[in-house]
Amino acid sequence: METEHHTYADSQNLPAVLKVKELANFLRMPLGRTYDLIARGEIPCVRFGRSIRIPRKVVEDLLDVGTHMTIGDSNA
Repeated sequence: METEHHTYADSQNLPAVLKVKELANFLRMPLGRTYDLIARGEIPCVRFGRSIRIPRKVVEDLLDVGTHMTIGDSNA
């Protein structure tokens, strides 16, 4: 079975919802760290049974330069 690997130039080209692995690749973060941030509620997600999806709007909000949002602050 061949694995899918998508490269997105910017958030405008993202699908409507992303898998956790796609988000980790897009943000260039380790997959485990991405799951940790989701589990802590720092990255909002939608769950369908055991499947986790992250809406494109969430990614856009995380990357919005007007938003001063810090995720994964170890001092929290």
